[in-house]
Formats: sequence, C-alpha cells, structure tokens
Amino acid sequence: MFTEGERGRARSPVADATGVDHDGRMITALGNLAVKVTDLDSAIAFYERTGAVVRHRLRWGTGERADVHLGPLQITLFTKAIYEDTVDVAPEGFLHAALFTDNLDRELDGHDVLWGPAVVEGPFGRRRIAFVAAPGGVRLEFMEQLAPPGPEAEDAERGAPD
Repeated sequence: MFTEGERGRARSPVADATGVDHDGRMITALGNLAVKVTDLDSAIAFYERTGAVVRHRLRWGTGERADVHLGPLQITLFTKAIYEDTVDVAPEGFLHAALFTDNLDRELDGHDVLWGPAVVEGPFGRRRIAFVAAPGGVRLEFMEQLAPPGPEAEDAERGAPD
C-alpha cells in the first residue's frame, strides 16, 4: 500500500514504472547498439546470414552506416563513429548504447559530455544527440527525437523503389 507521498510520486510524469522519481530524467527506449566495423560489406553479409534485415546503408560523415534489425534489437554498424575525432575508439568493436530521452538537456545535466549536443538527420528523422562517458569505459548516446522519419524512409522500409 502507498503512503500519500508515494502515491503522488508514482503518478509523476517523471516517475518510472516503479514509482521512483529520477530528478526529472526519463529514458524512454533503447534505440540501438552501435558497433564499429572496418568492413561494412562483410559485416552486413554476416548479419544477413543470421536472418537479420539490413536497412538504411548510407554515407555518414566521413564513413558509412547501416541498420541491422534482429527481431526487437537494432544494431547500427558504423565504419567511423561521429565522435571519433574527439574520443579514442578501437578499430572495431562496441561503440555505445543509444537511448531515447524526452529531454536531452535535462538528461545531460551532471554528465561528462564527450560530444554534442548536435542535430543530425537521416532515415530516422531529425534528432538532437549527445554522447556521455559512463562507468566501465562505456559511452551512452542520448537522443531526443525532433521530427519523425519522412516518407522516403517509410518507402525504404516497405521496399518501394527510389
């Protein structure tokens, strides 16, 4: 049974499903896991052999990216991380987890920001993103969706011709 204060917190728009208020921070979903590869063609072929659907291969900054869909999980493959000029990254391996937030500025408060915030656009729509350092040498990307994907992204999802 809740006390009056606990009941109010559980209804708070910044309280999670457990009723815990996280100082106004709210992660709303996992976007993807980002992985750096040196050979995007080989990586795509590997994931396609596992039954994955690969979408949205395109130029990304000075590299390339592609989205790999494995059931409910999306892995985004990159040949170069967007933050690679300011943060040391290995030639291949895990880059970061990308997490959606409802308020990027609030989410960044108190974090060591490694790169960003910046606005990026692609088949995913328009997002404001930033990367932070996390324990264990891990990076997190916080993403705030500013605009949904456009009709060209929806056509690509359905396999419609360009």
